[in-house]
Amino acid sequence: MAEVRLQAHLARAGLASSRRKAEELIKAGKVFVNGKPAVLGTKIDPKEDKITFIGGEVETVQNRLYIMLNKPADYLVAKSDARGRKLVYDLLRQSSAAGKKLSEAEFNSVFNIGRLDLNCEGLLLFTNDGQFADAIIHPRAKINKTYIAKVEGKITEEKIGKLLRGVQVVAEQDGKEVKYLSHFKTIRVLGRGEYSVLVIKISEGKKRQIRRTLEAVGHKVIALKRVSVGSLKLGELPLGKWRFLTEKEIMQLST
Repeated sequence: MAEVRLQAHLARAGLASSRRKAEELIKAGKVFVNGKPAVLGTKIDPKEDKITFIGGEVETVQNRLYIMLNKPADYLVAKSDARGRKLVYDLLRQSSAAGKKLSEAEFNSVFNIGRLDLNCEGLLLFTNDGQFADAIIHPRAKINKTYIAKVEGKITEEKIGKLLRGVQVVAEQDGKEVKYLSHFKTIRVLGRGEYSVLVIKISEGKKRQIRRTLEAVGHKVIALKRVSVGSLKLGELPLGKWRFLTEKEIMQLST
């Protein structure tokens, strides 16, 4: 087998979400080739050389994996949790909607593309292709994401105008208060009354941004569900189930 750069191999194996992240791991001294600390620029033969990461062997998965999960509420987007909460990766260990299962190497290779809050439902993507992930989450991509939000109270046209023009949001980052301007690209109202139901399109992706933005205009979010990422729609995928993306879906998302 032809030699490949170590950072490309690490990204392909799912150890890092991109080659740049893999380079950071190498620089930090966390990667070893045949028992010796790796250096940037190292080329390896995945079939002959033994690659380890803090004592664990890196398994190569030849096939690229692209997965969509319909995340239920109260599931944490993480592989482990000291508090014992339910994890989205536990759902990936189960059979897909079509009855397929991931091998142990495939399961270990995939990582989530972005996140959803603990209480948020809907479309969550996984892959072992770092370049594909970067094409979706990098700010320059500006991929639209659509959510359905159920909020307390009857939302007015005046408040919708504010949300489209931009609302100042206060968040906490590294223990400090941070303010930023948040705006929704489009808003469609499905119902108004004691509760309002909104279809929101947004291209940004800050933590709890939709909840904080709506709360800034006086509407607490009761339920939130992501129903599309770019051209990819959640469709009829059952809650808690996953499926592989089609070739057409992969091409549309990555171009």
